[in-house]
Parts: sequence; C-alpha cells; structure tokens
Amino acid sequence: MKNNIDHLAIVVLFWNDSHKTIKCLSSLFKQKKQKFDIVLVNNNSDEKYSKKILHWIKKRKIKFNKVKPNTTFKKKSQCKRIFYIKNKINYGCGLGHNPGYKFSLKNKYKYIARIDNDMFVPKNLIYELVKRLENNEKIAGLSPKVMFANNPNIIWFGGTKIGNNLKLQKECSNHICKKRDTKLFKGLIETDAIVGCASIMSSKFLKKAGLSDPDFFYGEEDIELSHRLKNSGGKLLIDLNQKIYHSVSYTVGMNWAKTIYYNYKYRLLLIKKIGSIADKFFGYSIFFAKFLIMIFFSFRRKYSSKITQMFYAGLHFFQKKYGHYDRKNYKLLDKFFLKINKKTTFLDVINIFYDKNKSKLL
Repeated sequence: MKNNIDHLAIVVLFWNDSHKTIKCLSSLFKQKKQKFDIVLVNNNSDEKYSKKILHWIKKRKIKFNKVKPNTTFKKKSQCKRIFYIKNKINYGCGLGHNPGYKFSLKNKYKYIARIDNDMFVPKNLIYELVKRLENNEKIAGLSPKVMFANNPNIIWFGGTKIGNNLKLQKECSNHICKKRDTKLFKGLIETDAIVGCASIMSSKFLKKAGLSDPDFFYGEEDIELSHRLKNSGGKLLIDLNQKIYHSVSYTVGMNWAKTIYYNYKYRLLLIKKIGSIADKFFGYSIFFAKFLIMIFFSFRRKYSSKITQMFYAGLHFFQKKYGHYDRKNYKLLDKFFLKINKKTTFLDVINIFYDKNKSKLL
C-alpha cells in the first residue's frame, strides 16, 4: 500500500469542548505509518473553546490553514496538516460534518474518515483501517470495534442491523453491544451501518450516496447515510480486530432528558426516511404503545420522567420540527430538558406540560 497523504482526510467536528477535542487530536498525531490531513470543523463553538484548541495547535507547530469547503490545496507528502473550517451556526452532528466532507471531496482524497472529538484513537488504527480499504475496493465504509472509554473491556458498538433500529429498539440492538470483549469478537464482519463516531468511507461511494441528510440534527444520521452508501453498491464492514475508545454521549453533555428526546425523534425520522410501509406501521405503533404504557405506569418515577421526552419527540416529529428546527432552537430545548431528570415525578410532568414558559416549544 502506498503510504501517501493523498489517500486520507480525517474530519473531526467539535462543539463547545476543548479538553476532549485536544485529547482526540493528540491521539491522531501519534498515529504511525499512515499519513493524513485533518479537517477540523468548528460547529460554531463559544470562543473560549476554539481559542484553547487553536493555542494547542500553534504551540505544537502543526501546519494549519483556515479554509472554506470549496478551497483547494496542493497535496504534500511530508506532514500531517490541519485544515480549519468554522460553521456559521451549530448545524448538529449530521450537517455539521458536511463542510468537512465537501472540502475532502473537492481536494480529491481517496478516503474520508469521520472521527468524533470524544474518541481516543490507538496507535496504528488508521493505518490498519486504510489497509483494509486498499485491499478491497468494494468497501464503501469501514468502522473499528468501538469500546467504552470509561470501561475499555466492554464493547459499545460492533455492527448493527437496521431492522432493529426501525423497531425502536435501544442502541444495543447491535450485533455486539455491551458485551465483554473476548476472542469470539474478532475478524471482519458485514454490517447494515457503520458507526458515525468512528468510520472511514471511500470517496467514490460517498459521491454516489451524497452527504449527510440536513433533516438530522443529533442521532441516526450515520445509519441513514450508511443506508445510502450500501445502496450505492458498496459493502459496509466492521473490523473487530481493531479498537477505538468512545466517551459516550459527551457531545450532548450530561443532559440526559434531551438525549432521550433526540433518540426517539430521530429514530422516528429514520423510519420515515428509509423504512418500508410495514416498518412505518410497526415502528409508529411501537412508539405509541410505549407512550401509552408509560402513561399507565406514570406513578413510577422510572416512567413518568420519560413521558415528557416521548410526548415532545412524537409531537415535534409529526409537526416536522427536526433538522432546521433543532438548529434554531437547541438552546431553548437545552434549558427545557435540563429541568427534567430521573427523579422527576408524575406531578412534575403535569406542571411541565402546563407551564406557559414551555409553550414556545409547541
């Protein structure tokens, strides 16, 4: 395999974080053998976070260029560079990556990786993944085995079946998830979707499939894009021999309630986008059944606190309040859902429904 910088661009998106982003970038710059460029996309973070990151880059004398998605650069084979793009607003996970993808395609990189800023990348991982792609031109996308950063012996992602996602099953509808890593989980396996937080795509397949769907703000955008990558004629694989470490849900911070709201709303949108008529019937039916069950058992705190998230997720989905709506109102949603926690009682939920200050969300 030619070890040429022309091969690979790594897109790293960050928002309102410097510590995890610097840790991720540091692990990337410790990679051996494989050369690459990094396209660092600032998703309209507060100035204090971007300043810390830019200071870290300057201190380490890393070659750095501020660019736009349509900027072209001459390829060099000597060093790893950072190309920096700042988004005008917080576009969310899906659309936020698109400027980085556009820049990478414009500059004709053979492969484009997405590594989220809350990932720790072991040495030689990038080289091993690119080697897999070089050995099989039919691979449209490839992910390593993703481990929990705070529990590195437990698998977070090892492949998935889209059908399970369409049935509104939890994240662990994956082939391998929340299981202790053993010798059984080795080799190369096919999957219905590569994971957004850590994947490498072939540019020729990404061109055919198109970029991330702007209707997705947080969650499921990787599955929807995977669906199009697979339909473009390529294979999606998980390399279980390679590991990467994920600080799960760091992007949305500790707002537990908002995470549940996004999960339900964008799972419903995923069903709408790629599901068959049968998928839509069963998916929507399961959602309403779950909601009714939670209302019935609402005297239990475990369920009463989730009623609000499910109510607004369903309401906003059917009102088509996703994508653009979330980009415009994510701060308002953040304040709203911070008032909900696992100790929220049924009476608290009633008060939230009838609080006039929250009517703006409707």
